[in-house]
Parts: sequence; C-alpha cells; structure tokens
Amino acid sequence: MKNTDEQRAEKRLSYRWPVKFTHDNIDKVSPGQIVDVSSQGIAFLCHADENCPYPGQHLTANFAVPFFYSGDSFDTALFNRTGCVHRVDKLSSQIHRVVFRFNEPLFFKPGEQDISESDLQNKLEAKALSIVTAEEKLKVYDEALSRAEEETRFYAETNVKAQAKIKSEIQARVKAEARAESEAKLRAKAEKHAKNEAERRAKIEAQTRKKDKLHAEEIARIKEEKAQAISQVKAEAADTIAKIEQELKSMGIGKIKIADRQPIKEIVLEKVDRFVKDRNKIF
Repeated sequence: MKNTDEQRAEKRLSYRWPVKFTHDNIDKVSPGQIVDVSSQGIAFLCHADENCPYPGQHLTANFAVPFFYSGDSFDTALFNRTGCVHRVDKLSSQIHRVVFRFNEPLFFKPGEQDISESDLQNKLEAKALSIVTAEEKLKVYDEALSRAEEETRFYAETNVKAQAKIKSEIQARVKAEARAESEAKLRAKAEKHAKNEAERRAKIEAQTRKKDKLHAEEIARIKEEKAQAISQVKAEAADTIAKIEQELKSMGIGKIKIADRQPIKEIVLEKVDRFVKDRNKIF
C-alpha cells in the first residue's frame, strides 16, 4: 500500500479510476479522477474551472472501489456518498486536487486489505486493461448495434412501404372483385331476364300457333259449311224454280219465257246472296 507523508489513522488505497460529482442543488455532473481513497474520504483530481469544488462545499460523489477477497479475485464496490470538501490543492493552473470527506464511512477500509502493493498494482492494471478491452468491445458492439439498428430501420421502412403497397394492391383487388361480382350479378340478372323473355315469347308463339291452328281449322270448317250451305241453297233455288215451272205448266201456262223467268231467278238468287252475306257476317 502507498502511504503519504501525513500521519493518518488509516492507510489509503491509491488507484486511478473515474469519479463523478455534483454540487448541492445542481443537477450538472462533473468528472474527476481518483487519487486515493479510505473508508472516511476520497481525494480526486478535477479541472480548475467554475465546476471545481471549493473548501466547505457539500458534494455528492459516485465512484467505485476495488474490494479484494481472500483469493486472487476481487470485486468492484460501487458507492454514492455525500459529504464536504475538506481541502483543495492547486496542482497547476488547470488541475486541482480535492479532498472530500464522507458523511457516512465505507463498509471496509480499502487501503488495509490483505494484498501486497505489487499484487494490487497488477490486479488494478489487469482490471484497467479488462475495462479498456471491454470498452473497445463495447465500442465494436455499439458500432455493430448502430449498423443493426440502421439495417432494422431500413428494413422497417422497406417493410412499411411493402405493407402499404400490399395494402393498396389488396384494396385494388377487393374493388376489382367487388366490381366483377357486381357485373356477374348484373349479367346473371340480364341472362335470367333474357331467359324469362325467351320463355314468354316461346309461350306466346306456341299460344299464337295454337290459336292460328284453331282459327285455320275453324275457317276451313266454316268455309266447308259455307260451301255446303251455298250448294244447298243453289240446289233449293233450282228445285224451287223447277217446282214453279211445274205448277205453271199444270195450269196450262207452259214454260215461262226467258224474259219472264229472269225476275223469278233474280228473286231466288237475291235470297241466296242474302243468305250468303248473312253467313259471311259470322266470319
């Protein structure tokens, strides 16, 4: 262990690790470097600027102290201590040494641990090297993480664009399907209407053909009856004329002259024509 020329009740542990301190009622954190530490206080270096503490000022310090076990390993004890500045040594125009006393002592005496000076320095150097290595690894990890985050951000942006494109395509497809479905319904409705219209026309045509057939049959029947009626009337007219001539003959009149027969024949034929016209009114 390294001792100072001052008479002290407790040995101090000398090492170079960072310390952070804040002034009372000030949130700004200032950095420093540890010179040595005991269970009662700590000495550290800081920049000689407006943030450098002054004697009697109250501070809060955050720092770490190596805590050695009975074996070769050691741990790092983290502390947060409040206290008062005991002394400020002006080492140069840029660097001051601050002696800071704790309001509450540490739970062990850092400078009186069971370890030799050489082992202490070796372990602290190894610890410092491991910290540097860890910091380098952390830096590499941070760089890799930054690249991964950039790639993730790029992927997220690309994914958002792809999702937007897919969404747009889905919406277009849904609209197209809805339009196709609507057109299919209209087409089915038109086809059904056309089918119904065709069936209606076919039914009307069938009914028309049936009516035409019945009408033709009725006309043929009536024409036949008309022909028969006309033949019958003509026959009756000829028979009537023959009977009239027979009666005239029996009366000694003899045959009727052609000039006299004509009016009688006309009368008979007039009756026949009237009969025919009456029959035609039926049609």
